[in-house]
Amino acid sequence: MRSFAALRATGELAVVFALSLLLFCGLIVLLQNVHIITSNGMYKSIQAEPWIADPGRARLDPSNYLYFPLYGVLAAALDALGILRGVPWKQFACLNALWASLANVFVYAFVHRVTGSVRAAALTACFHAGTGFVLLLAVISEDIMPGYALVLGAMLLAGLWFDRPTHARVVLAGAVFTLGWLIEWRLLFPTLPALVLALAVASVPFKRRLALIGTLVVVILAVSGIVQLAWEGHNGAVGLHDILWTGKGVATGWAGLSWDKAWMMLSGIGNYFLIVGGWVDPLSAKRAAVPLIVSVLLQVAIFVACAAVLWPRRRDARLRAIAVVFLGTLGAGQVLNVYSQPQDPQMQINVMPWLTVAWGLLLGALLAGPRAMVVGLAVLSLAPLAWNVSQLARHRGGDAAALTAIAALEKRFPPQSTVFVYWGFEPITMWQYALWSRTWDWDGAAPVGPAPQADPTFKWIAIDAGAIRHPDWTPEQNAEALRRDIDHALDKGYRVVASDVWTWSEGELAGQLGGLSAANRAPAIHALLHGRYTAREVFREPTAGTYYEVTRR
Repeated sequence: MRSFAALRATGELAVVFALSLLLFCGLIVLLQNVHIITSNGMYKSIQAEPWIADPGRARLDPSNYLYFPLYGVLAAALDALGILRGVPWKQFACLNALWASLANVFVYAFVHRVTGSVRAAALTACFHAGTGFVLLLAVISEDIMPGYALVLGAMLLAGLWFDRPTHARVVLAGAVFTLGWLIEWRLLFPTLPALVLALAVASVPFKRRLALIGTLVVVILAVSGIVQLAWEGHNGAVGLHDILWTGKGVATGWAGLSWDKAWMMLSGIGNYFLIVGGWVDPLSAKRAAVPLIVSVLLQVAIFVACAAVLWPRRRDARLRAIAVVFLGTLGAGQVLNVYSQPQDPQMQINVMPWLTVAWGLLLGALLAGPRAMVVGLAVLSLAPLAWNVSQLARHRGGDAAALTAIAALEKRFPPQSTVFVYWGFEPITMWQYALWSRTWDWDGAAPVGPAPQADPTFKWIAIDAGAIRHPDWTPEQNAEALRRDIDHALDKGYRVVASDVWTWSEGELAGQLGGLSAANRAPAIHALLHGRYTAREVFREPTAGTYYEVTRR
């Protein structure tokens, strides 16, 4: 009987994996756009190209120590199978679908174990797959999904085991957790405090709790050390200390506190559940405030309902462990997010799975009720998936449209004699970077000779560069750096064309810079652009937008 039950359970997990993979891959084919909301995945796929072609010479990235080796091997395997051969930015979306399917298996297994209900587990897996940022990151090329899947698996193991932990259980959960954050370094910080706290309040003697916490720390250091030794001598290899602390994002414009971050936090939390728009910057979040608030209130309602239903079991040690792990990660994660990028899907996905867990526990408690209630809960479990698929469908065909736009830009503005002025986050810049030349914006360097110059092909100035890379600059220093770059381009005979950023008001510019804790730079930058230069519209393209030719006044 035990072997039959184990076989049945394995079959259920296989079905969950297969259906999830079919859903995600089907959406990738339907949408034909693996750069929805964020284009970061394209840059990561470019960075991974050496790992696909020649892993022995490829360079390790301290903040993604295992990501590029892992996806390099997997993309090479897809090449060998003839699946999207030579197009890693599409392959990465398919690989993300695979890891998202594995995460869904973890969710199903966890809920089934806690509730004993196949229906609750299946509906929770549907709910998890349909939440906004999980669905999004499962079908685009962003780099967070494999790390998220492993860290989520470790959290679910901790929720099941840390009520009465053993050293063996701590070792397994700690090892899976460490492999996850070695794929994406910042995943270490939101969850580690929660795991430690869960062990600190476990139903075992105090000295044993301390010993178990020590075991967790040793496992994290040991697994990290083994990985460090395995890569020792490889190009870009670093020591254990540098693996544990890479400082990614510190001392940049992404870091810092401001009231604008509150709007971005609303965007991140709201869109995590239901994609309604208002991502990227504080201004767009303000415009989408009503639907974002509705999404947040629905999440609050799920939490309140779950807490009310489970309150009679509040002394249950397992429920306490689950609450500490997932709510602890939520608390620690949002504190870190408000300092960095709270609107970013990959910053929210690993701190928000409490919502799926709460829904699963709620289903486990209520599915034994009347038939009408069961039907209602099933519909609600599928509702986020239906909503978010419809929202993503609005971006259908985006990759082909971008390629068409690139061809039009190249014809209208010959790259050898044109310098582009962008805000810096326009999606079209990613395509120009990928297809023209892998060159970053000038940022005060202006590394070109007289026009025309074919190398580098993509020559551009990003207005947001100073806020991102030089948080210590004054507004005047930022404006002066932009002046030097634009004047250099004009002096060398280049045609300078600006994107829609040219039409932004000072308030719009301040709102956009607010996302980088640099709103105070807007007056100086706006005054420079519109006081020293003038511009006229010269080209419109449906995807890339409107372009203006810039000249001195």
